[in-house]
Amino acid sequence: MKIKKVTALFLAAAMAMSVMTGCGSNGGSASENDSKSSESKPAEESKEEKEESDAGAESAGGEEASGGSITFPLAETMEFTSFSGMNQSYTLPDTLAMQEAMSRANINITFDSVLSADLTEKRNLMLASGEYPDMLFKSGIGMGDLTKYGGQGILIPLEDLIHEYMPNLTAKLDEIDGWQYLTSPDGHIYSIPEISARGEINLFWLNKKWLDNLSLEEPKSMDDLYEVLKAFKEQDANGNGDPEDEIPFSLTQGDYLGLLKYSGFSYDEGSMCAVIDGKLTYVPTTDYFREYVAYLAKLYQEGLLEQTSFTQGGEQQQATGQSGDVYGSFWTMGAFLTVGRDNDDDYVVMTPFHEDTYPIITGIKVGTMAITDACEHPEVLMAWADYLYSEEGGILAWMGVEGKTYQVADNGKWEWMLGGEYGDDIATVRSSATIQGAQNHPSIQPDFWFEMSPEVDADEVYLNNERQRIAGLGKVPLPMMAYTEEDNAQIATFRADIDGYINQFIAQVCTGEVDLESGWDTYLETMEAMGASALAELHEKTYNAAVQ
Repeated sequence: MKIKKVTALFLAAAMAMSVMTGCGSNGGSASENDSKSSESKPAEESKEEKEESDAGAESAGGEEASGGSITFPLAETMEFTSFSGMNQSYTLPDTLAMQEAMSRANINITFDSVLSADLTEKRNLMLASGEYPDMLFKSGIGMGDLTKYGGQGILIPLEDLIHEYMPNLTAKLDEIDGWQYLTSPDGHIYSIPEISARGEINLFWLNKKWLDNLSLEEPKSMDDLYEVLKAFKEQDANGNGDPEDEIPFSLTQGDYLGLLKYSGFSYDEGSMCAVIDGKLTYVPTTDYFREYVAYLAKLYQEGLLEQTSFTQGGEQQQATGQSGDVYGSFWTMGAFLTVGRDNDDDYVVMTPFHEDTYPIITGIKVGTMAITDACEHPEVLMAWADYLYSEEGGILAWMGVEGKTYQVADNGKWEWMLGGEYGDDIATVRSSATIQGAQNHPSIQPDFWFEMSPEVDADEVYLNNERQRIAGLGKVPLPMMAYTEEDNAQIATFRADIDGYINQFIAQVCTGEVDLESGWDTYLETMEAMGASALAELHEKTYNAAVQ
């Protein structure tokens, strides 16, 4: 037994030496990377030797196993490089959570940190140059580019590494049937996800206080909503004695199609499609859409829809919403963003009119971490990241460190710690001490997140409750739509013209510049000339492949 133990420790030491060099600092050619990898690979072991080696690695590598034969903290520090988005004004290595995540594993990552506004352009230029780091972390890369750079060999397939080195993530993906949402059309997985609660991000908020003031019930149909908005305008809903200062419904540029979520079919915002009578349908060229535009026009022309809705952005809407008790309804991620934290609890998310049709997102976001062919030891990065898919690791990523960024009360609820080393307000603590930020991050949203105390952030607790309520009433509208790289490029070309034209047509009809009845055929002809039928066919082809 002593001989076996010594042998195991020797093999473990040899393994540690083999990975000590870490990953390359930039991307070379495939042949260069293959050469580097072959130089560092240990000789092939027998099954018995490998079992002994794994056992030795577990005893020599550290106390906390992370998947496969890799254990943390590593005996020797390993160096890696990354291209990453920033947490607002903070770089990731400046955040407490990333410092803790690297320290517990004994790895060091040198981050090339980029502001959100520059992220896509700089990422794509970097990848095209051939000089790129070991991984992309919080880089905002979507499925189209994952497929593109994966097909070029710049990003490596991760499915086998996930199964071997990421037991936490593997178990979660099995539980939620999430593999399909990570898989590119070529059958490979090129990134690991952020996994959060199912729900919807942009929500329709309705002034519950105004409903109560007027003894009105929450609407249960589009006709009911019209009557509610009409009452908001005509009956001094805010009760200040002035029946002219209420704005029943407000939109900003980009929100024009939101109420389609309350139609009798499950509308997918991303593709503008819905499954109607068993067939995937491109909604903007249907009679359903014509009726919807007519509805918006009626609201606008009767003064129920804010007259600046087709020109204003979010900042202008927020300035109006926080100037007084003026808004009856609007779209936003959280009501407090539009009307302020003192007034957001006057609003509820309007309950879906139809059962199992309100569209919700899967909660699975791709592109949070990808590994390039420059990396010599991707298995170490994968095993390291797997910690973030445990409850404990999710807490670190989303909340930081207990006693430094959050504290737990006697009742088991947690709250942010403000006024200390990491900031005086919640936004600063989150950006300086967690891995949360402007881009999605590799992690699982911990169950403990929903045990937040309302004492410090009542608005966040209220928002979470409303999102969970609506999520329980909705459904994911489409299966995973795995577009090919070529199809993605064609879709982007078509939509560059089509999306803007749809918004323009809605605005022109609502403001009276175009008559819907006489202008509908011209709209359809223009849509056809811009490629609407070809766009619809691309969506339908991908959908049919997904459901076969």
